[in-house]
Amino acid sequence: MRARASLFALAMLATAPIRIVTAAERYETIVIAPPSEEAGEAGLPASELRQAPGAQGDAGKALENLPGVARPALGGGELVVWGATAEETRVVVDGMEIPALYHLGGLRSTVHTGFVRSLALVPGGYGADHGRGLGGLVRIASREPPVERYQGEADVDILDASFAAGAAVENGGGLLAAGRFGYLDRLLGDALSADTRRLSPLPRYHDFQGKLVLPLRDDERVEIIFLTSADSSAITSNNASPSSVADQAQDRSFSRLGIRYARVLPDGSGVSLIPFVGWDHTRRSQTAGLVQASESIDSTVLGLRGEFIALLSSRLTLTLGFDGLVTRSTAQRAGSATLPPREGDIVAFGQPISGGASGDAWSTGIANLAPYAWLEITRGRWRIRPSFRLDGDVISTNRSAPPNGVTPQVGTSRLSWSPAPRLTVEHQTRAWLREIMAMGLYHQAPAPADLSAVFGSPSLGVEHALHAVAGVDTDLGHGLSVQPTLFYRRMWGLVMRNPDPSPPLAHALVQDGVGRAYGAQVLLRFAPHPAVFGWVAYTLSRSERRYDSESSYRPLDQDQTHLLTAVGNTAFRGFVLGLRFRVATGMPRTPVIGSYLDTTTGQYQPIFGQQNSIRLPVFYALDLRIEKRFHRRSVEVVPYLEVLNLTNHANVEEFAYDEQFASRSNITGLPILAVAGLSIRF
Repeated sequence: MRARASLFALAMLATAPIRIVTAAERYETIVIAPPSEEAGEAGLPASELRQAPGAQGDAGKALENLPGVARPALGGGELVVWGATAEETRVVVDGMEIPALYHLGGLRSTVHTGFVRSLALVPGGYGADHGRGLGGLVRIASREPPVERYQGEADVDILDASFAAGAAVENGGGLLAAGRFGYLDRLLGDALSADTRRLSPLPRYHDFQGKLVLPLRDDERVEIIFLTSADSSAITSNNASPSSVADQAQDRSFSRLGIRYARVLPDGSGVSLIPFVGWDHTRRSQTAGLVQASESIDSTVLGLRGEFIALLSSRLTLTLGFDGLVTRSTAQRAGSATLPPREGDIVAFGQPISGGASGDAWSTGIANLAPYAWLEITRGRWRIRPSFRLDGDVISTNRSAPPNGVTPQVGTSRLSWSPAPRLTVEHQTRAWLREIMAMGLYHQAPAPADLSAVFGSPSLGVEHALHAVAGVDTDLGHGLSVQPTLFYRRMWGLVMRNPDPSPPLAHALVQDGVGRAYGAQVLLRFAPHPAVFGWVAYTLSRSERRYDSESSYRPLDQDQTHLLTAVGNTAFRGFVLGLRFRVATGMPRTPVIGSYLDTTTGQYQPIFGQQNSIRLPVFYALDLRIEKRFHRRSVEVVPYLEVLNLTNHANVEEFAYDEQFASRSNITGLPILAVAGLSIRF
């Protein structure tokens, strides 16, 4: 019994603060955004989220049902939280940072649900143990292998085929593996219009996760963890007109290998350590007529996370830790300096590629080394957690200016220190009422792609943000709870396109951006009966950015003022029936008010009005999920059907223009789509 208790203690130490589950629960339980002390963190159990329509049982996709999460654009696959772009939000799996939560297109998450024990989304205001991002934090902890024999599941539907399996090994250890292979591009590719396929090319993807647990003693163990994911998408067309790209391709992959050590000390304190190595690859290319653009980046990642937790008394806990990540990248880019577009660029769908062709090849080194300390003080109804993180960022590149004949290239390197104090205060007013607030500073180093001497700026430094969050958790009884939250985020030193039409050398990007995001969200949960549950999540927000020299803000390209998600599920006689209704404000767009003929290319170019002054129409969709569970001995068979966009509403995902930009049409998203599947669990 002591061995099992130590095993659970080790699991708690090595992952996020999640509740202990029994051996019988362990394979089926996923805690998504568990009740914790993080401000703004919405708690929903996996038993509800796995059955929520629209997610196809995918824990990562279920995050889209939480408040504060913007509806992603068709084919975007981006997690936009409280006005922070996907590049500003960090995803951490068992202490290892990964570059993407979703596969290309956003149809699936890159970590299989069968590998996940807990998944928490903290939109802002998190503690000093994590950093390197201006936005939110997604924290994933892997599942424990089964204690006895084996467990597993296999799933097949029109999107992909997947599996998850675990087995116990000698001496209390275990194995866990999960993976999937997607094939929707083969099944649905010909059913979509050319413009819809161009806006959202259907990807081909696969991923795999593996974990080996090796107990050393009752209070000590080692885990070997491996993650990998790969995506590719391509479009080929014989029409090279401005409204149709001739060729477009994108590849993305990453891998992580880590060894985690954890030990619980006799006094209840603990220590954990995980060194890891990783490899990232991205490549994209685009051709329109005789114009081409391409970019390729390969990175090697080395990381180290260590933490010591000391229980100083029943009211005082001290955490000391280190969070380090080193990324070495080699990059190549050729073609237009404005392709691919970045947030804030003014473009129209179908706009011809313009600008003189350039090329560059460079390498970068970005290291973030951050010691941190965390103190938790409990006194009466109060819990106070001051924390401090010191981010040391080393940014280097092999070229500080564009190549110039035989002139030797000169690199650049610099070190900056960014203190990041943070504070969380919690008060338990009543057994059913808790108030919590948090605030702190956050920092983020530039991306390797932005350090090009031709397409970016090698002198870019660290971006900064201030988070402030205040929320209330109320349990009203009878299965009803309400979680209102207010939030504010201010960002400065943001990397943006140089507004000068002829920027100086090595200054295609500037660090003159300022941003802010503010608003309120509420999560209303109800579970009046064991067979009935649901929730309503509503967010009212405003996300804006501008150049430091400008006086007025513009909406973020992904800004959505109103977000409403309502989910309801009921179970009866082995059937589970669920409905999801979503409404979201359309994303901003810049109107085209005219055009002119570019005599150098013979193609028309648009003339734009005020940036982001119009919006796409309001999005709404109704989704249905129904499943039936059959039990036979130790095997459970679950056939299911999900119907997305049940009303077949033609949601407008983008505006498109003719070759002369004289008339505008709408590109609509996916029509009604039935996803039938079969899951076998044993």
